[in-house]
Amino acid sequence: MSRIYLDHSATTPLHPDVERAMIAALSSCGNPSSLHEEGRRARQAVESARGQVARLIGAASADVCFTSGGSESNSTALLGLGELAQKQGRPLHIVTSPLEHPSVLRPLRRLAERGFVLTELPVDALGRIDPSELRQVLRDRPASVVALALVNHELGNIYPIAELSATAHELGAWVHCDAVQATGKLPIDVRALGVDTLSLSAHKVYGPKGTGALYVAGPAQVAGGCGLSISLPSLITGGEQERGRRAGTENVAGIVGFGVAADLALRTLLPSVTDLSARRDRLEAGLLSLGGASPNGDRTSRSPSVCNVRFADVDGELLLSSLDLDGIAVSTGAACSSGSSEPSQVLRALGQSRQQAKEAIRFSLGQGTSDADIHRTLETVFAVVARIRALGPAPVLTAASAA
Repeated sequence: MSRIYLDHSATTPLHPDVERAMIAALSSCGNPSSLHEEGRRARQAVESARGQVARLIGAASADVCFTSGGSESNSTALLGLGELAQKQGRPLHIVTSPLEHPSVLRPLRRLAERGFVLTELPVDALGRIDPSELRQVLRDRPASVVALALVNHELGNIYPIAELSATAHELGAWVHCDAVQATGKLPIDVRALGVDTLSLSAHKVYGPKGTGALYVAGPAQVAGGCGLSISLPSLITGGEQERGRRAGTENVAGIVGFGVAADLALRTLLPSVTDLSARRDRLEAGLLSLGGASPNGDRTSRSPSVCNVRFADVDGELLLSSLDLDGIAVSTGAACSSGSSEPSQVLRALGQSRQQAKEAIRFSLGQGTSDADIHRTLETVFAVVARIRALGPAPVLTAASAA
């Protein structure tokens, strides 16, 4: 029996068109920085892909810098904005939320070690952020940067980034937006969002792993009243690749793949999100009909591909492992946090206990998810949950029992 993949928030399968384009690019030996014909062809391929990625987010091509992925893009933006703030004498204060991806929170902690104060906006039990809270925080203490995701990586919540950006700019702060989980699921227009920097990752949108992009607002955005022109310091130094913004010979095949994936997202993914959302809703309705199941997150404003469900009295990792053995791939949260014994910090920030947070499963659908997959998943989850509950609660290991 074929496996069912419901972990598209962690990564998506490589699209056949992307694979073909990458194989063709791998056969070329040109370095994009070389001036001969082979180099010019490689440069043309990179710039063509840059245009494709720029069109996906409504940006000018010159404002898109290629990276190794979302984590590098987030680090480049946040550490770079922090360095700029220090050089310009801006407030050493950054506002974020407790729901951000580790690739956002960890660079911010590094800035905290350099003297920055970090403020986390309060969130409610559904993981929602009240824009008025940002205004109050910035009035009480001016900040140099506001760092928030467009779509949460575990809950799928969509955040009002345009409104939050307008408030941040009004009160003098730059805005960095992690849009990795939004790509291909929501229309993204950096001008409408009004952000100063924005991160993308190819492998979340049927492109290759190890390739990402960072948008940095340029003069065109400033002229349109959408932010502040930024000359961002390079995180990786050396050569003058990517207009001096990211040293190192470009990953031509990966970049070409990202370009094709971005084009496919515009032509096929975004037009089909209504169908994707309908399949997600059918899955979620079935899961919530199971006794003791409850949803996590804001179901009124979220990504069309994600549902996060808690199954009371069922350990999430045990459920994940059991479903895996039955041929179904799901997740307990961010893949970047796997291996940690700690429960989801996102769910803990919503006010859930450690036990409740450890009972959650994230189901994330993709373009290949069929109605038959939904049906089989529901049957399997019902059977596995019943089997786990029949075992009774896991024994609590104490120091005395361990001895």
